[in-house]
Amino acid sequence: MKLYYYIFLVFIIFSKQTYAKIESTNINYKLKLSILGVQIKIGEINSYLEIKDNDYELMFSLASENLVNIVTSINGKGNVKGEIKNLSLYPKDYQYEYTKKKKYKNTQILFYNSNVSSSSTIPKFDKNKLTPITNDMLNDVIDPVTAIIYLGNYTLNKECTNSYRIFDGKRRYNLNYTNKFTKGDYTICRLTQKKIGGFKLSSDNNDIFKPAQEIDTYFKKKDNEYILEKIITKNNFSNLLIEVNYS
Repeated sequence: MKLYYYIFLVFIIFSKQTYAKIESTNINYKLKLSILGVQIKIGEINSYLEIKDNDYELMFSLASENLVNIVTSINGKGNVKGEIKNLSLYPKDYQYEYTKKKKYKNTQILFYNSNVSSSSTIPKFDKNKLTPITNDMLNDVIDPVTAIIYLGNYTLNKECTNSYRIFDGKRRYNLNYTNKFTKGDYTICRLTQKKIGGFKLSSDNNDIFKPAQEIDTYFKKKDNEYILEKIITKNNFSNLLIEVNYS
């Protein structure tokens, strides 16, 4: 089970303010999995977003809990550094390391002008078991954390109209907005994932931790600003609710 990828795909890093007002911010995320109507807390993510002049850096740590620790425990940390130009984010250095079932893994990606200049993983994965990734697929891309900074900020994502080409060191996928609608006080932006390369040639369709193909981000308007309050994702067997706390 690729739980670390599932968490990465669905947790959102964001500022509770519009881009022009972004400040250094601590954010805590509680991840709750719902299976057959039963809700279980499966993990927690703590992050710190720092903005200095035209540079950004985001640092985070995550830890699994309860049911997940029985199935496949995970603890990890990572960060991304990049540059801000004309309300666009350009990553330079992305790193993520984690321990799963007492096995250590590490990923680093370096970017130049939105293209991948180098990528390394420890241990290396068997590319023969994955769908191929060509060099062209690694042009005009961003890392997953930079992508989710966009997704959580209503100004940066241009009111839920942007599309994102993402490379996480192993997989290439796109996230595209497919719908935007209102429900009560919420403006809900729906995204879908399109697999491009680096995925298993065959997958377990019965995996409850299978990455979600649909992600709903819930924004609420407060003082003329759209604040992301929660995220709900779905696959065939489970829903994931992410609750957000600021400090």
